[in-house]
Amino acid sequence: MAINKSHTTPFVKGAIITIAFLFILAMVATAFTGLSGSNSGTPTASQTASQSTTATVAALAQAAQPAIQAREASLTADPKNYALLVQQGQAYFDWAQSVLQATQAQLQANPGAPRQDTPYWKLAIPYYRRALSIKTGDPNVMTDYSTALFYSGDTTTAISVGVAVESQVPTFTPVAFNLGIYYESTGQNAKAKAAFQDYLRLAPNGPNAAAAKQELTKL
Repeated sequence: MAINKSHTTPFVKGAIITIAFLFILAMVATAFTGLSGSNSGTPTASQTASQSTTATVAALAQAAQPAIQAREASLTADPKNYALLVQQGQAYFDWAQSVLQATQAQLQANPGAPRQDTPYWKLAIPYYRRALSIKTGDPNVMTDYSTALFYSGDTTTAISVGVAVESQVPTFTPVAFNLGIYYESTGQNAKAKAAFQDYLRLAPNGPNAAAAKQELTKL
């Protein structure tokens, strides 16, 4: 979801909506598997791709952990540091997002497979929650929090947080689209339609306008 985060790079700000859209596609995708000869010892294309994905996920962990561990040490000394809490939540958020991107092809091929990104979304949640207990009202942090909740499987709370953001900042376009995704994923099509329409009303030429229009054709 296109979240205008105050603590992220421009790439990350725009990437999550694409992931959300692909996530919906992955949930309804049909798995196609190739047939290989029973006597062949050569790895299949799917096996090679799986090995490559595993290596990528491992590399992402190696890259993410040092900064997270260092920040955790700082939080041990200063557990109510709002900025550090948000940064730590964002670090897990970005890690989860990267893993989801790396495993997207596997999800589309096998929608029933366990998602490797889920644990990292779950790790982000308590940091956002702690930050919001110190300072409430930042729509960026709240929207990130709702996104982490959604990808961790708690869509009900994600919707609740998203609605709270919408009520506080009615013109905040990212949450309008996010709510459309949340509602659609739970079969609340009327609410999803209204959310996508709200997004298009607020941002008719926005970066997610095409995706919103495509989702509306399905509702």
